[in-house]
Amino acid sequence: MSKQSSHTGSASHSTGDAQAPRPAADEIERQARSAAGGTPAEISERVRGITLQALADGHLDRDAIRAVMDAVVKGAQQGAASRGSEEAQALRQAMQGLDEALASAAEATQLALQEAGKRGEAFSHEVLKQTRDELSALESLFIETLGNAARSANGIARATLQDLNDHARSSGTAVGGRIRSALSELTQSLADTARGQVEDGARIVRNEAAVLAGLAAGLLRGIADRLHPPTDKGSTPPPPDQND
Repeated sequence: MSKQSSHTGSASHSTGDAQAPRPAADEIERQARSAAGGTPAEISERVRGITLQALADGHLDRDAIRAVMDAVVKGAQQGAASRGSEEAQALRQAMQGLDEALASAAEATQLALQEAGKRGEAFSHEVLKQTRDELSALESLFIETLGNAARSANGIARATLQDLNDHARSSGTAVGGRIRSALSELTQSLADTARGQVEDGARIVRNEAAVLAGLAAGLLRGIADRLHPPTDKGSTPPPPDQND
């Protein structure tokens, strides 16, 4: 009883009449632009962290993910364009970071389902099906974003994005590989719920879609924080040793 009420409380924190505000597209663009124009060796990791934080601060639904991807790609194009002969390399690294971030998002959803199962809780067939459908569309959404960006770009950016789009279609992506693993588990969960074979004692979570999204967002935020730990803006040098 107490286990269910604790999750109901967490759900009410992340749901209600007003959803948590999505990160502003112009801020995501600015961060991605800075990352793509920064140190070459750090581009992929910085873009991954920016994307993860934006996804964690919003909602893992199709429209939100599309908006984040569009902003990241736009900002990365702008930043890469300032690199001269390194433009193509910078853009490739940025898109690698975006791909890896989306893979982390798929993994976070899978881990959230596993965590709920360990707590003796279950999600309804409808929510599991919705989650499966959204995950299934994630790779195609990434590839579509690359294609749209290529068509609206020109020069090196257009050629690079089109090449990335073609390669993703023919050889797959990091997010695609992670999705296949998650979908396998989701398919089994759907089969179990369809037969009514959830584990003994498992309870359907109230506000379950919000709870699942909240769990996944929390996992993403943890990954993002590990990539880019918050800095203490007010930090000062340590005081001198008082024993001197």
